[in-house]
Amino acid sequence: MKDLFEPGCRDRREVAVDETKIEIDGDEHYVWPAVDCETLKELAVEVSPGRSSLDALLFLKDVLERCRGRPLVRTDRGPWYDWPLELLDCEYERETWGNRSLIEAWFGIFTYRTRRFYHRFPYQSTASSARSWLTAFAALHNATL
Repeated sequence: MKDLFEPGCRDRREVAVDETKIEIDGDEHYVWPAVDCETLKELAVEVSPGRSSLDALLFLKDVLERCRGRPLVRTDRGPWYDWPLELLDCEYERETWGNRSLIEAWFGIFTYRTRRFYHRFPYQSTASSARSWLTAFAALHNATL
């Protein structure tokens, strides 16, 4: 299923980005999803062991490569977004609610699924296996829209 997730590069007006903490084999990791605010389709998903400006930069760069033009990027007020958003020279808004809450809807579905595992992936999972699962989850999410 993960091989079916390949959002093409197209015109996008707004993209919502966020991150959340998960546990993989006893270690904290972060899930970074991005959603097109018009179609609600997921554009990218990543798993990282940290939540730094470098992690945010790499993820945002991947997201923007899937967008033609200059979409408005909506993020929360996390300080790890400051430097990447300035460096990428993109239009952005830092907000708590508004259209950024569309990514929170995605997290609601994600949390519902991971709650079955007590918000952690099964024993002896790896970041790679979590990334594969998340990519398949994104493909299935997009297919249902």
